[in-house]
This record gives sequence, structure tokens and C-alpha cells, in this order.
Amino acid sequence: MDILVPASGNGRGVIVAHAWWGLNQTIRNYGAALAREGFVVGLPDLFDGETTTSIEEAEQQIGRHWQSAQDKLNAALDELRAHPAVSGAPLGGVGFSFGGFQLLKAVARNEERLARAVVYYATYPLEGAHAPVMAHLAESDDFESDDDMAALKIALGLDAFSYPGTKHWFAEADRPEFVADAAGLAFGRSVAFLRG
Repeated sequence: MDILVPASGNGRGVIVAHAWWGLNQTIRNYGAALAREGFVVGLPDLFDGETTTSIEEAEQQIGRHWQSAQDKLNAALDELRAHPAVSGAPLGGVGFSFGGFQLLKAVARNEERLARAVVYYATYPLEGAHAPVMAHLAESDDFESDDDMAALKIALGLDAFSYPGTKHWFAEADRPEFVADAAGLAFGRSVAFLRG
């Protein structure tokens, strides 16, 4: 796992879990932006170096790595928590789509290493007490049902945001769905939330 340390030399730890494209440059750039904000950022590779820009290939990729992704994420949380630059515990997490789904699963089972999570265009049922979660949802999403998004909005209340005129992947600069204003707003909200 790549770990990015801020200029200060230490900070709160944040895992960034990639979408089904794999650990690509867009996710690395997001992690670098968080490091510039003072976080120690862990960038786990849940797909063993595989990346793609094709939806068809991404579907195959996710199938190959579905069973092992949660174990890899858990190992990454352990590695980041043990890093000498990480001050304080537990950790924060940011996940995009597939990575967001994995983080929500961890929150749902009350993963003790994860204090708060930010997810982009991802849903998973959250019931009962759980760590704080912020969700950034697309207005129109072909990969998440309206019912699932509505349920997550109810579960999260004021920490669930829907961005007008957006689609799935709106925060990923290498995708045609990218919307710079929405992505920038979501990033600012995420940084404030992770600082908690």
C-alpha cells in the first residue's frame, strides 16, 4: 500500500478505497490532495495492480477481486493505523463506488478501526448505531437505485448530499461524467467531515 505523509510529518490517517477501475491516477491524485490537507493517506490496491477505463473490463475486474477486497481493506486499515506518522486512532476512510460500498460494509459491522467514512456514489444498508458517514450521491445514477439512495439519505440525514446535474463518477476527473464544481464542493465537505 502506498502511504502519503503530509508536509507536517504526521496527521490523522485516512484510507482511500478506489472504484472498480482499480487504483488509478485519479484516486492517487485524490489521496495527494488529502495529504496536502494534512492527512496521512493510505492508498490500498484492492485489485492487485489491475486498472482499466472500460466498464466491461471493470465488471470482470470486480468479479475477480470481490471476495478478497474486504480482507485487503482490513489489512490496509491495520497497516495505516500502525504507521508512525499517524497521530491518533481510529482512522477515517473515503471510498468511491465499489470502494465506498466496502467502507459502508465495514461501518455496518461496526469496524472499530474506522471512526468515520465518506462515500461517493455508493450505498449499503445502515441500521442502528454506527460511525458517522457522509455520502455524496449523484442526482441520476444508473448504478444505484433510487430506493437505496433514499434509504441512505434517511439514515444519514444532513450528512447525505445529492448534487444536481450529476451522474455516477461525477467526482472522478478522468471520467466523462466529471463535474468540477460538484467534485470540488464534495471534496471540501469531505475534508471538513474527516477533520471532525
